[in-house]
Amino acid sequence: MKISLQWLARYIDLSGLTLVQITDALPMLGLEVEDTASAGLPPLKNVVIGKILSFEKHPKADKLSVCRVDTGDPAGPRQIVCGAKNFTTNDLVPVALPGAVLPGDFEIKISKLRDVESQGMMCSARELGLGQDHEGLLILTTRNLPVGTSINDHFPQPDTVLDLSITANRGDCLGHIGVARDLAAWFDRPLRLPDLADPTPSAPVPSADAADLLASVATTIDTCPYYTATVIRGVKVAPSPDWLARDLTAAGLRPINNIVDITNWVMLETGQPLHAFDSANIGGRQIKIRPAAPGEKLKLLDQGRTVALETTDCVIADAEKPMALGGIMGGANSGVTDATTNIVLEAAYFRPGPVRKTSRRLAISTDSAQRYTRDADPAGVLFAARRATALIVELAGGTVIGPRVTVGAPPRGDRTIDLSADYVRARCGFDIPDATIATTLRRLGFTVTEQSGAGVPPASGSLKSTTATWRVTVPSFRAEVDRPIDLVEEFVRIHGTATIPSAPIPAPAPGEIENDDSLATFTRRATAHLVGAGHAECCHYTLCDGRDIAALFGQPTADALALANPLTSELGHIRPSLLPGLLEALKLNLAAHNAPRRLFEIGRVFRPTPDGALRELTAVSFVILAEPTTRTWLKRDAVDFFHAKKLALDLAALAGVNPARLQFHLITDEQADTAASATNSKPQTPNPKPGAAAAALWQRNHSAQTTDRARQVELACGLIDARTARARDIKNHTIIAGELLLPRQVFAAEPKRIRFQPFSSYPPTTRDLALVVDAATPAGEVADKLKTTTAKIIGKTFAIESVNVFDLYQGSGLAAKNLPEGKKSLALSLVFRAPDRTLTDDEVNLAFSKLQAELAKNAAWQIRK
Repeated sequence: MKISLQWLARYIDLSGLTLVQITDALPMLGLEVEDTASAGLPPLKNVVIGKILSFEKHPKADKLSVCRVDTGDPAGPRQIVCGAKNFTTNDLVPVALPGAVLPGDFEIKISKLRDVESQGMMCSARELGLGQDHEGLLILTTRNLPVGTSINDHFPQPDTVLDLSITANRGDCLGHIGVARDLAAWFDRPLRLPDLADPTPSAPVPSADAADLLASVATTIDTCPYYTATVIRGVKVAPSPDWLARDLTAAGLRPINNIVDITNWVMLETGQPLHAFDSANIGGRQIKIRPAAPGEKLKLLDQGRTVALETTDCVIADAEKPMALGGIMGGANSGVTDATTNIVLEAAYFRPGPVRKTSRRLAISTDSAQRYTRDADPAGVLFAARRATALIVELAGGTVIGPRVTVGAPPRGDRTIDLSADYVRARCGFDIPDATIATTLRRLGFTVTEQSGAGVPPASGSLKSTTATWRVTVPSFRAEVDRPIDLVEEFVRIHGTATIPSAPIPAPAPGEIENDDSLATFTRRATAHLVGAGHAECCHYTLCDGRDIAALFGQPTADALALANPLTSELGHIRPSLLPGLLEALKLNLAAHNAPRRLFEIGRVFRPTPDGALRELTAVSFVILAEPTTRTWLKRDAVDFFHAKKLALDLAALAGVNPARLQFHLITDEQADTAASATNSKPQTPNPKPGAAAAALWQRNHSAQTTDRARQVELACGLIDARTARARDIKNHTIIAGELLLPRQVFAAEPKRIRFQPFSSYPPTTRDLALVVDAATPAGEVADKLKTTTAKIIGKTFAIESVNVFDLYQGSGLAAKNLPEGKKSLALSLVFRAPDRTLTDDEVNLAFSKLQAELAKNAAWQIRK
């Protein structure tokens, strides 16, 4: 959207403001300035008004003319050779005399063209920097300018044009008034809207006086719920006055004629598109807003091409044919021409969705479609119609016939939102007087009235800040403002983020957010844990290539995860795992010599079930690229299977799974043969054979998997298969990985808040214990039992802080060393600590003796001496 500062100054006083201040303010208002440029006539020396006295054909060039031009020089007329054809005798034109330097550093000199001397150059608009028109000379005859005077005496100072990037939610700023409104609020200056003198009333049907030009208007399509038509008789189509043409040129549009230019100018002023029909081309004197008929075609006005219409398209038609594509472009058979004397001025509201659909299907992007697809203001239709009518009568003559025909009503009017000052202050995080809040919203066009409380400020002045509640009326041109938080955003936008005082943000607990669900809490904690472990987060598409799924999980899984209507073959399946994406990221980092070699991702994956359905799971996956080296003493941070297992168990603990109760099963070669079939089965056993998770993903005998049966949580970790790594051009590197799969029910309960627990500053005391237990008994189960039993024995006198397994011995035959068949030996360290004192040996030994006595009663466990 190109905005002229001279045009803008008609609605807001810009005096005292520099260009830098304006361009700095606009981005703070959400209106990005993409470019600034100069428009209009630059200061030019030796460029004067000349009068063509006579001309004749060049003796040696058919396309050139030799002209005698009066430039006010006492020495008499000048001889100038010219190639233009749009002039005649007595025309006034700009003449660049020898020594003049035109835009582009083009210096004018006395020269010969085909042996005929030329003592200057008559100029087009583009050669003077006044526009892009270069098809002929700039004719100034109608302005009756004095011959010999400087061209700069008759043209205003150069304009500055800002090219703004308007976001999709700010359709109100697709007009100069909308931008002026925001700037007026920012600089706290009054907004000057045009004073409309159009007295034309409205009626649902044309008057009898207008019946010979327009007999009826009707709509039969919801795309256009509001339509107005103004009949104007006796207009004179002519070139636009200089100010109008200059404004359009600055905004990037080409002047055509006064009628068309006025409709475009009002659109650029208000943001409301308009269209003018030649009433002589309206068949049957009827206007029908209807769906396009099957097979119907329309030749467009501007582009000159014929488009095939569909029944979902909205057309403006007469009794015989379509005349325009509703909300997008007029047709070539009904537009205004030089012979037009009577017009019907259309101003309407078209719904964004249908206009966007038609515009995209036909690949037609117009200024009109751009505004309607961003939800133009329905209440602005009548304002724009009145504005354009007044300008047409003023600049093109003519008479408005009868009342303005109005069909339907604006589908959206002003709406109200209740807002309290406390709500604004709580969301902003700093103290704001009630008066400041209300006054700021008023400056943006919102109506603020007191709903309850005594602190609502009047339109001017200020009151002492109190707790106030207001009813805010949102104008129809702000369609995106419909919640209290939107009003807070509007206030902060004008108040300015640079004015917000620096202050610590209060939080209920470090790292926690109130009212978060369990999934959000787990995601935040898992992310923090993995980032703390040196991993960088990745985010990949949920869709992936089915060939990767077939290679890693088998073809049945790939078939089950295929989309019915994929966008592309590479994105034709939903992913069953995050690891393939992480491996691709590792490959890219390795190829680009980038540093991140530890990556993780948290996202959704999908697995097929035996009944043909799909399970949606939350996955947490990580990969670590181990650096290859033969000098092991340099591996200060060496990673292996146990490193991956520790990290995976930490993640499981964050999800509420007790890691001590998980038993891992090694992935072996014998499982690979059944992987393809097993991958399509939901695990039915507490610890399924993990090789079924992905036939080609995990390295045999160096990877393992387990499942928490109660919570249906699956976990796999270990080394990525070397062949899979090589297939991705990752060679001579070991890749450690892990993946945790969590079903929805894990996050059904409210998240447990992490609360600070005081820690003891006194030293711990340890005791070691060796137990012989069944080989199938998990070490974690033994540790949990010891901790629970010890806690009951010692009560509240001091605490059992932890129980850690530091040795496991297991064997068979002679290697068993007196261990019974099917047994194993666990060595555990018990850590005791008191919060208020250093423990003595006596009290710890007493507790330890009681624990041994209690364990002696358990026939399944035996204390090893």
